Amino acid sequence: MVIIWIILGALLLWEIQSVWYAKHWDEELFVSLAFSRKSTVRGESCELLETIENRKLLPLPVLKVKFQVSRQLAFEDAGTESSVTDQYYRNDVFSVRPYTRHIRSLRFTCKKRGFYRINGLDVVAGDLFLTHELPKSLPVDSQLYVYPRPFRGMDFNGAMRQLNGEVATKRHLQEDPFEYLGIREYTPRDTLRDVNWKATARSGELKVNQKGCTAQRSVRLVVNLEDGAILRQEDLLEASIEMAAAAAELFIGQGIRTSLETNGPDLLTKEAVCLKASCGVGHLDSIFRGLARIDLEKPAPSFEPIRERLEEMEDRESLCTIFFSADARPEFQQLLEKFRKEKREFIWFCPVNRIIRPEINAGIRPYTRLIDVEEGGWL
Repeated sequence: MVIIWIILGALLLWEIQSVWYAKHWDEELFVSLAFSRKSTVRGESCELLETIENRKLLPLPVLKVKFQVSRQLAFEDAGTESSVTDQYYRNDVFSVRPYTRHIRSLRFTCKKRGFYRINGLDVVAGDLFLTHELPKSLPVDSQLYVYPRPFRGMDFNGAMRQLNGEVATKRHLQEDPFEYLGIREYTPRDTLRDVNWKATARSGELKVNQKGCTAQRSVRLVVNLEDGAILRQEDLLEASIEMAAAAAELFIGQGIRTSLETNGPDLLTKEAVCLKASCGVGHLDSIFRGLARIDLEKPAPSFEPIRERLEEMEDRESLCTIFFSADARPEFQQLLEKFRKEKREFIWFCPVNRIIRPEINAGIRPYTRLIDVEEGGWL
């Protein structure tokens, strides 16, 4: 008889806890995912912070947190609990006591430039006896920009140094004492009257005031992402983007107004990524964000609209036009030939590899730099 009462008591306890968990398990339960930084650079490591907070007396013996993210974010602890197809599917298991908070740091490496977002997650709880699974979907909006890594290579760096010297001699800019753009690090070109002593005292390093510029002429960066090859050469397209990032970093860092023209579609707006000339605080980040959001999953639109726009622009608006294009088809080279005949200042950086070695017209060959991505900064 005692055994029967024990069995009945156990069944009653099981039923009570089952009903109670089904009704109250998700009350005062907070689960979130957040990247440790808003932006990083391709090849660098970052962290995803997984936070679970249980603000009630009811414990959760088993709580599974499931979410998916791009496989281009390579998690260091990826194991049997996760799967990788076109997306990376992760399933983390926690045991959550009453009134506790768990924060798990998931470290990963950014394999590719891009804009990454986690739009939601699923949580699955178990009751006290682990006989039922209680699922629920929760909204999450975590975003991460992975900027292109500025291209580095012996040939490219040498060409950029030479170009930078030519631009500097043509610049003839005077600082506008009434336009304050922010604070930057001290360089040997700065004078003591430019030093911001308060910022220097706070940081322990020399800081100077960055002034605006009186002239409106700018460097124009043009990225052509049309792929004329029979076999898609994504490494060359990515190299074009990373060369543009390096050029933007160089010129904006010197306070030179820089604009960006591309035919690469924005992952969010679906429009071509283009930014007007500026050298203000945040403009480099704007260019890097734009380059990060270029979607190469689909073929780039025609370069024709940019060609027409460039032909209409007057050369006095630009110190120099810098083209980055692996596409060397006749239509593109004809545009450069027209620039040469009109005596416009330009240079073409053409990324190449062992497979792609384009023929360059004799007229524009002095304005062309073939950059081998396998010997340069492509990782």
